[in-house]
Amino acid sequence: MVSSQGSGKPTARRYSSEEKVAAVRMVRTIRAELGTEHGTVQRVATQLGYGVESVRVWVKQADVDDGHVGGATTAEARRVRELE
Repeated sequence: MVSSQGSGKPTARRYSSEEKVAAVRMVRTIRAELGTEHGTVQRVATQLGYGVESVRVWVKQADVDDGHVGGATTAEARRVRELE
């Protein structure tokens, strides 16, 4: 079905930091309860009406920020941007 609104392209939605934190918490809670990572991001994204890729990126960055996996933390990335 074609929508008569706009150009048909998806629009970028800005999520608040509270929404992001809540989504990450939900993913982690479900992972702990089920003991698996498979399908948890999609499940939470669908429940909240968020984009699956958005939630996946938030969880991945939260894992880096919390030291669970390697990578540039949010604070480090911000500092690099400020120095450039």
